[in-house]
Amino acid sequence: MRRSHRLAAMTTLGLVSLVVATAADAALVKAGDAAVKFNAVGPGGLNIEGKGSSMWTIDDGKTVKVVVQLTALTTGMSLRDKHMKEKYLETQKFPDAELVVNRADLKFPAAGASVKAEANGTLKLHGVAKPTKFTYTASRDGEIYKVAGTLHVSMKEHGITEPSYLGVKVKDGVDVSVQFNVKD
Repeated sequence: MRRSHRLAAMTTLGLVSLVVATAADAALVKAGDAAVKFNAVGPGGLNIEGKGSSMWTIDDGKTVKVVVQLTALTTGMSLRDKHMKEKYLETQKFPDAELVVNRADLKFPAAGASVKAEANGTLKLHGVAKPTKFTYTASRDGEIYKVAGTLHVSMKEHGITEPSYLGVKVKDGVDVSVQFNVKD
């Protein structure tokens, strides 16, 4: 009788390990539209909001990389967009921003559930990679994970010149948010 309990326990443990390993080895692929937003502020109520939708994920089984195409960001003013891309972000040399996270550090909710968590990753922006902390929520509907994340970015830490126009300067910190869906 004990032998059958041990066998059942080992079989159950083996199946659980297989399910966990399969989930950890699956690759996340972008599914549907994405939204990227940023908010920069300055003196006198200056508030610059930008947005874009060109982003993708790369999952090699060990890390998940979220890539945002900076050349596709807009602020609603063509001159400001030109300055942002050419003078500050230098998108001709650095067209993308990348957030790389260890896959094991991410929480994946069960079907019908959601999670809210904080994680650490490496943000590469303007050719400079720096550790960063971000928050995210993820919910799961079948094979689709709906993800929303936020982080605060220091332009100085990434070697980006302080944006200024006619003497008005933008403060260093920029809040960034993304929303996207991935399929497992």
